[in-house]
Amino acid sequence: MAITFIDSDVVDSAAALNISFAIPAGAIAGDFMIAFVKQSENTSQQTWDDDGGGGNGWIQLYYNRTTGGRDQETSIYYKIHSGSESNPTFTWWGGGTTSEPISGSLLVYRGVDTVTPIADSNFMEAQNDANPPNPSVTIAKSSNAVVVFHAATHDDISAVSQPTGYTLRTQVWNGVNDDHRNHFTADLIGGFSVGTYSPPDWQHSVLNTTPEYHTYSIAIQEPSLIGISSPASSSKINWGDNAVGITGFGFGAVQNSGKVEFWSDTIGTIKQVQTVNSWADGSIEIDTVQGSLSNDTSNYLVVTNDNGDVTTTVRIIFGLIPYQDLVISLSPDHFWSFNGDYNDTGVGGAIRDATTGVVGTHPWISNIAEDATQSMQFDDILDRREIVDSPYMNVTISAKERTMAGWIMLGGVQKSMAAIWKEGGGVQNLAFLTGLGNVLLAQLADVAGSRDNVQAIAEIRLTPFRPYHICLRYSHLETTKEMRLYVDGEEQPLSLTDGNPMVLGIFDSHGGDVTWGNSDNNLEMGTVDVAFSGQEDCAYQHWCSWSDNSPNSGALEKVTEIRDVLFRRGALPKYTITSDTEVNMQAALDVLGTIEVEDYPLGIRVEAPSGGANLTLTATGITFNPRTTMQLEWRGVGQLTYVVSSNSELDESKLYSSGGGTIIIERPASLTINGLIVNSEVRIYDDDGVSNSFGTELDGVESNPSNEYIYSHAGIINGIIVQIMVDGYVEIKIPLVLGSTDQTLTITPVVEEN
Repeated sequence: MAITFIDSDVVDSAAALNISFAIPAGAIAGDFMIAFVKQSENTSQQTWDDDGGGGNGWIQLYYNRTTGGRDQETSIYYKIHSGSESNPTFTWWGGGTTSEPISGSLLVYRGVDTVTPIADSNFMEAQNDANPPNPSVTIAKSSNAVVVFHAATHDDISAVSQPTGYTLRTQVWNGVNDDHRNHFTADLIGGFSVGTYSPPDWQHSVLNTTPEYHTYSIAIQEPSLIGISSPASSSKINWGDNAVGITGFGFGAVQNSGKVEFWSDTIGTIKQVQTVNSWADGSIEIDTVQGSLSNDTSNYLVVTNDNGDVTTTVRIIFGLIPYQDLVISLSPDHFWSFNGDYNDTGVGGAIRDATTGVVGTHPWISNIAEDATQSMQFDDILDRREIVDSPYMNVTISAKERTMAGWIMLGGVQKSMAAIWKEGGGVQNLAFLTGLGNVLLAQLADVAGSRDNVQAIAEIRLTPFRPYHICLRYSHLETTKEMRLYVDGEEQPLSLTDGNPMVLGIFDSHGGDVTWGNSDNNLEMGTVDVAFSGQEDCAYQHWCSWSDNSPNSGALEKVTEIRDVLFRRGALPKYTITSDTEVNMQAALDVLGTIEVEDYPLGIRVEAPSGGANLTLTATGITFNPRTTMQLEWRGVGQLTYVVSSNSELDESKLYSSGGGTIIIERPASLTINGLIVNSEVRIYDDDGVSNSFGTELDGVESNPSNEYIYSHAGIINGIIVQIMVDGYVEIKIPLVLGSTDQTLTITPVVEEN
């Protein structure tokens, strides 16, 4: 059944607090309904509600606000018609009294998948464009429909025209009579190519370029004849796994020409057929086959049945789960990746994109953490960027626990006191501050009176052009009420923290903006207000926030979450030994030569070898700067044997296995046996854990040609038995414990008198 447009309803008001739609009479059970609403001209944020239209089961897909000239707040809601529907009301300002220009459109479509109606969606906003572009979406089926929505401030559109090829469905436009209420919807049904699709720009005639715009693209899809329910998106599988179960529908009772594939991307640039063990209409079992597909990345599962029906692609993670997915799995209220955009992809309520209070241009530079290609840079002390107020951060929040964390990189030495990030202001605040030669400080300032006021200082001064992960964590729920600072996952010494343990039982609500960069006001510090600028040069990546009011605990676990996930899995390596044969990976390590690995979050990353689980590498002349936080990461599932040979060094407390494998450190050492009779027989046995026992033979010679014998070993502490025999002399059996350093054993042979 093809997707068809049924009908619409449009609401337009010069002054209102909410929008009530009349669901078209032709709508029936199973129809897909989508509502677009907008408000403009208000100078202080309210927020379109997210209760689904008076509790009628509508889902809020988007909420966005911009403040570039005229505030504009838009929201999108959708619902599958139940067969008995009440007309929905969407409230912009509950309990408010100041009405503003409001408008909206409700569209009804038939033939849309009732389980997963929306295949993809995206949002764009900017200023000074009355004829804007539409954001790209991913098309999974050629039969998709794409609905586009344009909301505009001002009244500068002189004639309305939809994107090329699209059908205009609704509009609120009547020249200057609809000031700040202009909005338009249009759609295109079918005829797409699978992959990334960019709708054409809107084609209005305009009087000038004053308006700011919001545009949305929504891809909706037909019901599938065949589909995969598990493995679910973001499931983790390893190559070589056997008996992997796939469940779904429409596979068909018998396989015949049916097949299971993994694709390299959503369009199948590289395809690899999998080995099918069993096939039924609702379940298939396979053994995974890698072929030329990548490891440690996403691939896409696809099932084709005997009729040629093809499922939509399901993203499956091979090897390590991507960093951003791991962070999201911790359910942050807010998560800003700062990877080419300012979007908030957290899970705690309405989205708070970092698009308000913007000062400066904020160029995008190279990434400073994993799972990104670029990071946001502030290169002036006036640079700043804010979010709209958040109930999980600075709006009526009384939080017993909080965690705030992110990656930064200073571009020089900060001499004056500056704010990296702050929440609140001159009475109450949480903040990361720096200055006095890159001293890093985190602080909590609570209500006046019998207050908690805690400052925690980093143990080291931050190295310019070196990424760091910083984290502020406080808890009033633990036995010891404390606020602590973490740098690269390491809890900073208590001796450098003033104000712990805390006394109060909660961190009370506090106003003031949530701001990266220039704080734009004084901040409370130990009952004294101090003026701060922004840092002179700083890059930002992967910032996230938790509160005890949110879906996850506000105080993340110190080791397994703050250290192992937020820092270790996000740390960029200075050097990477990429996946290859063991010979080539050893050659890649040798290329580093005799070096001291620089001060960095992670010194050397070793990926899994191709064609095998285990790997042995020998380092010659490789040492590490003592400020390198993690010296070696192993990403394989087997065993890495890392041999620390001559002139090399490694701190075994700074190793990490992220792929589930093990790391064995060997430090080559030797046992030199002196005083031998020429032509002695020398045997060395492992005691196999039993004192004075001849266990596994480790080394030996039938007739040693000199009075010295050298046994080279891996430098692992081990109990052995040294046996020496020569004609005319008493047999020698000496128990010995080998250590991690060179040892010498001098013997005195005794003549046999019998």
